[in-house]
Amino acid sequence: MDQQLSITESGWVIGPAVRGIRMDSRLVEPGDIFVAVTGSSQDGHQFIRQAIARGAVAIVGEKGMEPLAIPYIQVVSSREAAADLATQFYGHPSRRLTTIAVTGTNGKTSVVYWLSALLNAAGIRSGLISSVVNDVVCSQTPAALTTPESPDLQASLAEIARCGGVAAVVEVSSHGIVQQRVRGTLFQIAILTNITREHLDFHGTMERYVDAKAALFRMLLSSSLGAVLNADDEHFGIIAQQTEAAVTSYGIARGMLRGRVLEESPWFSEIEITGLGVDFHTRLNHPGRYNIYNVLAASAAALRLGVPASILEQEIPQLPQVPGRMQVASSHNGPMAIVDYAHTPDGLYQSLLTVRKLAKGKIWLVFGARGGRDRGKRPEMGRIAAQYADRVVVTTDSPNYENVQTIADALVSGIREVGAGKLAAVELDRAEAIRYAISHASQADVVLITGRGPETVQHFGDKDVRLVDAEAAEEALQERVRREGPDAPGIS
Repeated sequence: MDQQLSITESGWVIGPAVRGIRMDSRLVEPGDIFVAVTGSSQDGHQFIRQAIARGAVAIVGEKGMEPLAIPYIQVVSSREAAADLATQFYGHPSRRLTTIAVTGTNGKTSVVYWLSALLNAAGIRSGLISSVVNDVVCSQTPAALTTPESPDLQASLAEIARCGGVAAVVEVSSHGIVQQRVRGTLFQIAILTNITREHLDFHGTMERYVDAKAALFRMLLSSSLGAVLNADDEHFGIIAQQTEAAVTSYGIARGMLRGRVLEESPWFSEIEITGLGVDFHTRLNHPGRYNIYNVLAASAAALRLGVPASILEQEIPQLPQVPGRMQVASSHNGPMAIVDYAHTPDGLYQSLLTVRKLAKGKIWLVFGARGGRDRGKRPEMGRIAAQYADRVVVTTDSPNYENVQTIADALVSGIREVGAGKLAAVELDRAEAIRYAISHASQADVVLITGRGPETVQHFGDKDVRLVDAEAAEEALQERVRREGPDAPGIS
Protein backbone atom coordinates (compact mmCIF):
# COMPACT_ATOMS: atom_id res chain seq x y z
CA MET A 1 0.00 0.00 0.00
CA ASP A 2 1.31 3.44 -0.93
CA GLN A 3 2.10 5.61 2.03
CA GLN A 4 -0.60 8.26 2.13
CA LEU A 5 0.93 10.50 4.79
CA SER A 6 4.43 11.62 5.67
CA ILE A 7 6.07 14.67 7.16
CA THR A 8 9.17 16.46 5.92
CA GLU A 9 11.07 19.57 6.98
CA SER A 10 8.83 21.63 4.73
CA GLY A 11 5.58 20.17 6.10
CA TRP A 12 3.01 17.47 5.53
CA VAL A 13 2.84 15.35 2.39
CA ILE A 14 -0.68 14.01 1.88
CA GLY A 15 -1.21 11.21 -0.62
CA PRO A 16 -3.80 11.37 -3.41
CA ALA A 17 -5.96 8.58 -1.96
CA VAL A 18 -6.66 10.40 1.33
CA ARG A 19 -10.37 11.25 1.51
CA GLY A 20 -10.59 13.14 4.81
CA ILE A 21 -9.21 14.04 8.23
CA ARG A 22 -11.01 12.73 11.33
CA MET A 23 -10.65 13.31 15.07
CA ASP A 24 -13.53 10.98 16.01
CA SER A 25 -12.76 7.30 15.40
CA ARG A 26 -16.48 6.53 15.07
CA LEU A 27 -16.65 8.69 11.94
CA VAL A 28 -13.60 7.25 10.20
CA GLU A 29 -14.23 5.89 6.72
CA PRO A 30 -11.85 4.12 4.32
CA GLY A 31 -9.16 6.53 3.18
CA ASP A 32 -9.29 8.85 6.20
CA ILE A 33 -6.40 10.01 8.35
CA PHE A 34 -7.23 9.65 12.04
CA VAL A 35 -5.76 12.19 14.45
CA ALA A 36 -5.75 10.94 18.07
CA VAL A 37 -6.31 13.71 20.60
CA THR A 38 -6.02 13.47 24.37
CA GLY A 39 -9.19 15.10 25.66
CA SER A 40 -10.51 15.99 29.09
CA SER A 41 -12.70 12.88 29.35
CA GLN A 42 -11.38 10.47 26.69
CA ASP A 43 -8.06 9.70 25.03
CA GLY A 44 -8.24 9.26 21.29
CA HIS A 45 -5.16 7.06 21.34
CA GLN A 46 -7.33 4.33 22.88
CA PHE A 47 -9.38 4.22 19.67
CA ILE A 48 -6.57 3.93 17.15
CA ARG A 49 -7.23 0.26 16.42
CA GLN A 50 -10.93 1.03 15.96
CA ALA A 51 -9.97 3.71 13.41
CA ILE A 52 -7.71 1.24 11.58
CA ALA A 53 -10.51 -1.32 11.49
CA ARG A 54 -12.77 1.31 9.92
CA GLY A 55 -10.28 1.93 7.11
CA ALA A 56 -7.91 4.69 8.28
CA VAL A 57 -4.82 4.94 6.06
CA ALA A 58 -2.62 6.79 8.58
CA ILE A 59 -2.63 7.76 12.25
CA VAL A 60 -1.31 10.93 13.86
CA GLY A 61 -0.87 11.09 17.64
CA GLU A 62 1.16 12.46 20.51
CA LYS A 63 2.10 9.22 22.26
CA GLY A 64 4.64 6.56 21.45
CA MET A 65 2.97 3.48 19.94
CA GLU A 66 3.84 -0.09 19.11
CA PRO A 67 4.29 -0.66 15.34
CA LEU A 68 0.99 -0.48 13.46
CA ALA A 69 -0.12 -1.90 10.13
CA ILE A 70 -0.38 1.64 8.72
CA PRO A 71 1.87 4.72 9.11
CA TYR A 72 1.87 6.33 12.57
CA ILE A 73 3.37 9.79 12.90
CA GLN A 74 4.08 11.14 16.37
CA VAL A 75 3.74 14.90 16.87
CA VAL A 76 4.06 17.34 19.74
CA SER A 77 0.46 18.56 19.41
CA SER A 78 -2.27 16.49 17.79
CA ARG A 79 -4.60 19.50 17.64
CA GLU A 80 -2.05 21.62 15.81
CA ALA A 81 -1.37 18.73 13.44
CA ALA A 82 -5.11 18.22 12.78
CA ALA A 83 -5.52 21.91 11.93
CA ASP A 84 -2.46 21.95 9.65
CA LEU A 85 -3.52 18.76 7.89
CA ALA A 86 -7.10 19.92 7.40
CA THR A 87 -6.11 23.37 6.18
CA GLN A 88 -3.77 21.82 3.62
CA PHE A 89 -6.13 19.00 2.63
CA TYR A 90 -9.00 21.40 1.88
CA GLY A 91 -6.76 23.83 0.02
CA HIS A 92 -6.65 26.71 2.52
CA PRO A 93 -10.31 27.64 1.94
CA SER A 94 -10.24 30.77 4.12
CA ARG A 95 -7.85 32.32 1.57
CA ARG A 96 -10.57 31.90 -1.08
CA LEU A 97 -13.15 33.67 1.09
CA THR A 98 -13.48 36.85 3.07
CA THR A 99 -13.56 35.15 6.45
CA ILE A 100 -14.83 36.95 9.55
CA ALA A 101 -14.48 35.74 13.15
CA VAL A 102 -16.90 36.72 15.91
CA THR A 103 -15.88 36.11 19.52
CA GLY A 104 -17.00 37.29 22.96
CA THR A 105 -18.86 35.99 25.99
CA ASN A 106 -22.37 36.93 24.89
CA GLY A 107 -23.92 37.96 21.59
CA LYS A 108 -21.70 35.96 19.22
CA THR A 109 -24.50 34.07 17.52
CA SER A 110 -26.66 37.14 16.98
CA VAL A 111 -23.75 39.03 15.42
CA VAL A 112 -22.94 36.07 13.15
CA TYR A 113 -26.56 35.80 11.98
CA TRP A 114 -26.99 39.52 11.47
CA LEU A 115 -23.69 40.20 9.75
CA SER A 116 -24.34 37.32 7.36
CA ALA A 117 -27.82 38.75 6.66
CA LEU A 118 -26.39 42.21 5.95
CA LEU A 119 -23.73 40.79 3.62
CA ASN A 120 -26.25 38.72 1.69
CA ALA A 121 -28.56 41.74 1.38
CA ALA A 122 -25.66 43.65 -0.16
CA GLY A 123 -25.07 40.88 -2.70
CA ILE A 124 -22.05 39.46 -0.87
CA ARG A 125 -22.96 35.77 -0.80
CA SER A 126 -22.18 34.60 2.71
CA GLY A 127 -22.22 31.38 4.68
CA LEU A 128 -22.14 31.14 8.45
CA ILE A 129 -20.79 28.77 11.08
CA SER A 130 -22.44 29.19 14.47
CA SER A 131 -23.42 27.41 17.67
CA VAL A 132 -26.94 26.93 16.25
CA VAL A 133 -26.49 26.02 12.59
CA ASN A 134 -23.81 25.75 9.93
CA ASP A 135 -25.04 27.32 6.69
CA VAL A 136 -22.65 26.51 3.84
CA VAL A 137 -24.81 28.26 1.21
CA CYS A 138 -25.93 25.02 -0.47
CA SER A 139 -27.27 23.44 2.73
CA GLN A 140 -27.71 23.83 6.48
CA THR A 141 -26.87 21.40 9.28
CA PRO A 142 -27.34 21.69 13.06
CA ALA A 143 -24.17 22.62 14.94
CA ALA A 144 -22.48 20.25 17.39
CA LEU A 145 -19.96 22.73 18.83
CA THR A 146 -19.81 26.53 18.93
CA THR A 147 -16.64 26.34 16.85
CA PRO A 148 -16.24 23.03 14.96
CA GLU A 149 -13.11 20.94 15.30
CA SER A 150 -10.53 22.04 12.74
CA PRO A 151 -11.24 19.37 10.08
CA ASP A 152 -14.97 20.15 10.20
CA LEU A 153 -14.33 23.90 10.12
CA GLN A 154 -12.06 23.66 7.09
CA ALA A 155 -14.51 21.30 5.34
CA SER A 156 -17.34 23.78 5.92
CA LEU A 157 -15.29 26.72 4.65
CA ALA A 158 -14.37 24.72 1.55
CA GLU A 159 -18.04 23.89 0.99
CA ILE A 160 -19.03 27.57 1.27
CA ALA A 161 -16.48 28.38 -1.44
CA ARG A 162 -17.61 25.45 -3.60
CA CYS A 163 -21.24 26.58 -3.34
CA GLY A 164 -20.43 30.05 -4.60
CA GLY A 165 -20.00 31.86 -1.31
CA VAL A 166 -17.51 34.71 -1.17
CA ALA A 167 -17.66 35.33 2.59
CA ALA A 168 -17.94 33.24 5.74
CA VAL A 169 -18.87 34.47 9.21
CA VAL A 170 -17.55 32.14 11.93
CA GLU A 171 -18.52 32.04 15.62
CA VAL A 172 -15.27 31.52 17.52
CA SER A 173 -15.29 30.35 21.14
CA SER A 174 -12.41 30.64 23.59
CA HIS A 175 -12.22 26.83 23.59
CA GLY A 176 -11.92 26.93 19.82
CA ILE A 177 -9.02 29.37 20.04
CA VAL A 178 -7.08 27.52 22.76
CA GLN A 179 -7.72 24.11 21.18
CA GLN A 180 -6.34 25.26 17.83
CA ARG A 181 -9.62 24.76 15.98
CA VAL A 182 -9.13 28.01 14.03
CA ARG A 183 -5.39 27.54 13.48
CA GLY A 184 -4.50 28.16 9.86
CA THR A 185 -7.67 30.14 9.15
CA LEU A 186 -7.00 33.52 7.58
CA PHE A 187 -9.42 36.02 9.09
CA GLN A 188 -9.89 39.37 7.39
CA ILE A 189 -11.91 40.74 10.31
CA ALA A 190 -12.27 39.67 13.95
CA ILE A 191 -15.14 41.06 16.05
CA LEU A 192 -15.30 41.22 19.84
CA THR A 193 -18.75 41.55 21.43
CA ASN A 194 -17.83 41.70 25.13
CA ILE A 195 -15.96 39.77 27.83
CA THR A 196 -17.59 38.79 31.11
CA ARG A 197 -17.13 35.79 33.40
CA GLU A 198 -17.42 32.44 31.63
CA HIS A 199 -15.53 29.15 31.19
CA LEU A 200 -13.26 29.59 34.21
CA ASP A 201 -13.46 25.82 34.70
CA PHE A 202 -11.47 25.60 31.46
CA HIS A 203 -9.28 28.71 31.59
CA GLY A 204 -8.72 28.88 35.35
CA THR A 205 -8.68 32.67 35.69
CA MET A 206 -10.26 35.69 34.03
CA GLU A 207 -6.79 36.79 32.91
CA ARG A 208 -6.33 33.55 30.97
CA TYR A 209 -9.84 33.80 29.56
CA VAL A 210 -9.18 37.34 28.31
CA ASP A 211 -5.84 36.23 26.87
CA ALA A 212 -7.57 33.41 25.01
CA LYS A 213 -9.85 35.96 23.36
CA ALA A 214 -6.89 38.24 22.65
CA ALA A 215 -5.10 35.39 20.86
CA LEU A 216 -7.66 35.60 18.06
CA PHE A 217 -6.77 39.25 17.49
CA ARG A 218 -3.07 38.46 17.57
CA MET A 219 -3.77 36.19 14.58
CA LEU A 220 -4.90 39.13 12.44
CA LEU A 221 -2.37 40.33 9.89
CA SER A 222 -1.60 44.03 9.66
CA SER A 223 -2.86 43.83 6.06
CA SER A 224 -6.27 42.52 7.15
CA LEU A 225 -9.45 44.60 7.26
CA GLY A 226 -8.99 44.79 11.00
CA ALA A 227 -10.37 44.28 14.48
CA VAL A 228 -13.90 45.44 15.36
CA LEU A 229 -14.02 46.06 19.12
CA ASN A 230 -16.65 47.15 21.64
CA ALA A 231 -15.34 50.46 22.98
CA ASP A 232 -17.68 50.29 25.98
CA ASP A 233 -16.30 46.94 27.14
CA GLU A 234 -13.79 47.15 29.98
CA HIS A 235 -11.35 44.90 28.10
CA PHE A 236 -11.30 47.07 24.96
CA GLY A 237 -7.83 48.51 25.65
CA ILE A 238 -6.27 45.13 26.42
CA ILE A 239 -7.44 43.63 23.13
CA ALA A 240 -6.67 46.75 21.08
CA GLN A 241 -3.05 46.72 22.28
CA GLN A 242 -2.52 43.11 21.19
CA THR A 243 -3.41 43.30 17.52
CA GLU A 244 -1.34 44.56 14.60
CA ALA A 245 -4.52 45.16 12.63
CA ALA A 246 -6.35 48.46 12.34
CA VAL A 247 -9.01 48.86 15.04
CA THR A 248 -12.59 49.90 14.33
CA SER A 249 -14.51 50.63 17.53
CA TYR A 250 -18.23 50.76 18.21
CA GLY A 251 -20.43 51.48 21.20
CA ILE A 252 -23.19 53.51 22.76
CA ALA A 253 -21.11 55.68 25.11
CA ARG A 254 -18.05 55.83 22.86
CA GLY A 255 -16.64 54.43 19.64
CA MET A 256 -15.99 55.26 16.00
CA LEU A 257 -19.46 53.92 15.17
CA ARG A 258 -22.02 55.11 17.70
CA GLY A 259 -25.59 54.07 18.39
CA ARG A 260 -27.58 56.84 20.05
CA VAL A 261 -30.70 55.38 21.65
CA LEU A 262 -33.73 57.50 20.73
CA GLU A 263 -36.42 55.21 22.14
CA GLU A 264 -36.51 51.84 23.87
CA SER A 265 -39.71 49.86 24.05
CA PRO A 266 -40.31 46.30 25.26
CA TRP A 267 -39.93 44.95 21.73
CA PHE A 268 -37.81 47.37 19.71
CA SER A 269 -35.31 50.21 19.88
CA GLU A 270 -35.16 53.36 17.79
CA ILE A 271 -31.51 54.25 17.26
CA GLU A 272 -29.44 56.78 15.37
CA ILE A 273 -26.25 55.28 13.97
CA THR A 274 -23.44 57.71 13.24
CA GLY A 275 -19.74 57.59 12.42
CA LEU A 276 -17.56 55.82 9.85
CA GLY A 277 -19.14 58.10 7.26
CA VAL A 278 -22.77 57.18 8.01
CA ASP A 279 -25.66 58.94 9.71
CA PHE A 280 -29.10 57.39 9.71
CA HIS A 281 -32.06 56.57 11.93
CA THR A 282 -33.36 53.02 12.10
CA ARG A 283 -35.46 50.63 14.16
CA LEU A 284 -34.07 47.43 15.65
CA ASN A 285 -36.96 45.02 16.15
CA HIS A 286 -35.22 43.02 18.86
CA PRO A 287 -35.42 43.94 22.55
CA GLY A 288 -32.65 44.87 24.94
CA ARG A 289 -29.68 47.19 25.12
CA TYR A 290 -27.37 44.24 24.43
CA ASN A 291 -28.95 43.82 20.99
CA ILE A 292 -28.07 47.42 20.17
CA TYR A 293 -24.43 46.48 20.78
CA ASN A 294 -24.87 43.38 18.63
CA VAL A 295 -26.26 45.33 15.69
CA LEU A 296 -23.52 47.95 16.02
CA ALA A 297 -20.88 45.21 15.90
CA ALA A 298 -22.44 43.70 12.77
CA SER A 299 -22.85 47.13 11.19
CA ALA A 300 -19.26 48.21 11.87
CA ALA A 301 -17.94 45.02 10.27
CA ALA A 302 -20.34 45.35 7.35
CA LEU A 303 -19.12 48.90 6.68
CA ARG A 304 -15.50 47.70 6.74
CA LEU A 305 -16.55 45.07 4.16
CA GLY A 306 -18.04 47.69 1.84
CA VAL A 307 -21.74 47.35 2.61
CA PRO A 308 -23.42 50.70 1.83
CA ALA A 309 -25.16 52.63 4.61
CA SER A 310 -28.37 52.47 2.57
CA ILE A 311 -28.37 48.67 2.89
CA LEU A 312 -27.88 48.90 6.66
CA GLU A 313 -30.71 51.40 7.01
CA GLN A 314 -32.98 49.18 4.90
CA GLU A 315 -32.07 45.83 6.44
CA ILE A 316 -31.63 46.48 10.19
CA PRO A 317 -35.43 46.60 10.78
CA GLN A 318 -35.68 43.21 9.01
CA LEU A 319 -32.88 41.35 10.79
CA PRO A 320 -33.92 37.76 11.55
CA GLN A 321 -34.88 36.26 14.88
CA VAL A 322 -31.98 34.17 16.17
CA PRO A 323 -33.23 30.80 17.47
CA GLY A 324 -33.33 30.64 21.25
CA ARG A 325 -32.48 34.31 21.77
CA MET A 326 -35.40 36.06 23.49
CA GLN A 327 -37.70 33.72 21.59
CA VAL A 328 -41.38 33.97 22.49
CA ALA A 329 -42.47 30.35 22.78
CA SER A 330 -46.16 31.19 23.11
CA SER A 331 -48.49 33.55 24.89
CA HIS A 332 -51.98 32.35 24.01
CA ASN A 333 -54.41 32.82 26.86
CA GLY A 334 -51.79 32.52 29.52
CA PRO A 335 -48.50 33.98 30.69
CA MET A 336 -45.99 34.90 28.04
CA ALA A 337 -43.23 32.28 27.84
CA ILE A 338 -39.81 33.37 26.60
CA VAL A 339 -36.82 31.12 25.91
CA ASP A 340 -33.35 32.67 26.04
CA TYR A 341 -29.88 31.18 25.80
CA ALA A 342 -28.56 33.33 28.68
CA HIS A 343 -26.15 31.05 30.55
CA THR A 344 -23.61 33.44 32.07
CA PRO A 345 -24.07 35.87 34.96
CA ASP A 346 -24.05 38.88 32.64
CA GLY A 347 -26.27 37.15 30.10
CA LEU A 348 -28.83 36.30 32.78
CA TYR A 349 -28.72 39.86 34.13
CA GLN A 350 -29.27 41.35 30.68
CA SER A 351 -32.08 38.93 29.91
CA LEU A 352 -33.90 39.72 33.16
CA LEU A 353 -33.52 43.47 32.60
CA THR A 354 -35.07 43.11 29.16
CA VAL A 355 -37.95 40.97 30.37
CA ARG A 356 -38.67 43.43 33.19
CA LYS A 357 -39.69 45.91 30.50
CA LEU A 358 -42.05 43.35 28.97
CA ALA A 359 -43.73 42.05 32.11
CA LYS A 360 -46.95 43.65 33.30
CA GLY A 361 -46.90 41.29 36.27
CA LYS A 362 -44.22 39.10 37.80
CA ILE A 363 -41.18 37.46 36.24
CA TRP A 364 -40.96 33.72 36.77
CA LEU A 365 -37.45 32.47 36.04
CA VAL A 366 -36.77 28.81 35.23
CA PHE A 367 -33.05 28.08 35.07
CA GLY A 368 -30.22 25.72 35.90
CA ALA A 369 -26.48 25.55 35.23
CA ARG A 370 -24.37 23.38 32.95
CA GLY A 371 -22.57 20.51 34.63
CA GLY A 372 -18.80 20.21 34.43
CA ARG A 373 -18.46 23.94 33.77
CA ASP A 374 -17.44 26.96 35.84
CA ARG A 375 -18.79 26.13 39.29
CA GLY A 376 -17.88 29.52 40.74
CA LYS A 377 -20.48 31.37 38.68
CA ARG A 378 -23.44 29.39 40.07
CA PRO A 379 -23.98 31.26 43.37
CA GLU A 380 -23.54 34.53 41.44
CA MET A 381 -26.25 33.50 39.01
CA GLY A 382 -28.46 32.57 41.95
CA ARG A 383 -27.99 36.03 43.42
CA ILE A 384 -28.85 37.67 40.09
CA ALA A 385 -31.95 35.47 39.79
CA ALA A 386 -33.19 36.44 43.25
CA GLN A 387 -32.45 40.12 42.73
CA TYR A 388 -34.13 40.58 39.36
CA ALA A 389 -36.82 37.88 39.14
CA ASP A 390 -39.92 37.66 41.32
CA ARG A 391 -40.25 33.89 41.51
CA VAL A 392 -37.46 31.42 40.75
CA VAL A 393 -37.71 27.75 39.81
CA VAL A 394 -34.33 25.99 39.92
CA THR A 395 -33.94 23.01 37.61
CA THR A 396 -31.39 21.18 35.47
CA ASP A 397 -29.58 22.36 32.37
CA SER A 398 -27.30 19.67 30.94
CA PRO A 399 -25.58 18.19 34.01
CA ASN A 400 -23.25 15.99 31.94
CA TYR A 401 -21.39 13.83 34.49
CA GLU A 402 -22.03 16.05 37.50
CA ASN A 403 -24.58 15.41 40.26
CA VAL A 404 -27.77 17.34 39.46
CA GLN A 405 -28.56 18.09 43.11
CA THR A 406 -25.08 19.53 43.69
CA ILE A 407 -25.56 21.96 40.83
CA ALA A 408 -29.00 22.98 42.09
CA ASP A 409 -27.72 23.47 45.64
CA ALA A 410 -25.08 25.94 44.43
CA LEU A 411 -27.72 28.00 42.61
CA VAL A 412 -30.04 27.91 45.63
CA SER A 413 -27.23 29.10 47.91
CA GLY A 414 -26.96 32.28 45.88
CA ILE A 415 -30.73 32.78 45.84
CA ARG A 416 -30.91 32.49 49.63
CA GLU A 417 -28.19 35.09 50.09
CA VAL A 418 -30.42 37.69 48.42
CA GLY A 419 -33.95 36.56 49.13
CA ALA A 420 -34.98 33.05 50.10
CA GLY A 421 -38.61 34.04 49.57
CA LYS A 422 -37.99 34.32 45.83
CA LEU A 423 -37.40 30.56 45.55
CA ALA A 424 -40.65 29.04 44.32
CA ALA A 425 -39.44 25.47 43.76
CA VAL A 426 -36.55 23.17 43.04
CA GLU A 427 -37.70 20.77 40.32
CA LEU A 428 -34.91 18.77 38.70
CA ASP A 429 -37.08 17.53 35.83
CA ARG A 430 -36.75 20.50 33.47
CA ALA A 431 -40.01 19.88 31.61
CA GLU A 432 -41.84 19.65 34.94
CA ALA A 433 -40.13 22.84 36.13
CA ILE A 434 -41.38 24.69 33.04
CA ARG A 435 -44.85 23.23 33.61
CA TYR A 436 -44.79 24.31 37.25
CA ALA A 437 -43.93 27.93 36.43
CA ILE A 438 -46.49 28.21 33.66
CA SER A 439 -49.25 26.65 35.73
CA HIS A 440 -48.62 29.00 38.67
CA ALA A 441 -48.03 32.26 36.77
CA SER A 442 -50.83 34.71 36.08
CA GLN A 443 -51.76 35.94 32.62
CA ALA A 444 -49.88 39.20 33.26
CA ASP A 445 -46.68 37.36 34.19
CA VAL A 446 -43.73 36.37 32.03
CA VAL A 447 -42.08 32.97 32.36
CA LEU A 448 -38.44 33.30 31.34
CA ILE A 449 -36.66 29.99 30.61
CA THR A 450 -32.89 30.41 30.30
CA GLY A 451 -29.71 28.47 29.70
CA ARG A 452 -30.36 26.21 26.72
CA GLY A 453 -31.96 28.36 24.02
CA PRO A 454 -32.62 26.22 20.93
CA GLU A 455 -30.79 23.11 22.20
CA THR A 456 -32.66 19.86 21.66
CA VAL A 457 -30.83 17.46 24.01
CA GLN A 458 -29.99 17.38 27.72
CA HIS A 459 -26.86 15.38 28.55
CA PHE A 460 -26.95 13.19 31.67
CA GLY A 461 -23.64 11.32 31.75
CA ASP A 462 -23.82 8.82 28.89
CA LYS A 463 -27.58 9.32 28.50
CA ASP A 464 -29.16 11.94 26.25
CA VAL A 465 -32.71 13.16 26.82
CA ARG A 466 -34.53 15.10 24.13
CA LEU A 467 -36.01 18.37 25.38
CA VAL A 468 -36.69 21.62 23.54
CA ASP A 469 -37.57 24.40 25.99
CA ALA A 470 -39.90 26.18 23.56
CA GLU A 471 -41.80 22.96 22.89
CA ALA A 472 -42.08 22.19 26.60
CA ALA A 473 -43.43 25.69 27.23
CA GLU A 474 -45.98 25.38 24.43
CA GLU A 475 -47.19 22.03 25.76
CA ALA A 476 -47.48 23.41 29.30
CA LEU A 477 -49.51 26.40 28.09
CA GLN A 478 -51.85 24.16 26.13
CA GLU A 479 -52.29 21.89 29.17
CA ARG A 480 -53.15 24.89 31.30
CA VAL A 481 -55.79 26.10 28.84
CA ARG A 482 -57.34 22.63 28.62
CA ARG A 483 -57.37 22.27 32.39
CA GLU A 484 -58.44 25.73 33.50
CA GLY A 485 -60.04 27.29 30.45
CA PRO A 486 -58.82 30.18 28.32
CA ASP A 487 -59.49 32.83 30.95
CA ALA A 488 -57.69 31.20 33.89
CA PRO A 489 -56.04 34.01 35.86
CA GLY A 490 -53.22 31.97 37.40
CA ILE A 491 -52.46 31.87 41.08
CA SER A 492 -49.21 33.83 41.51
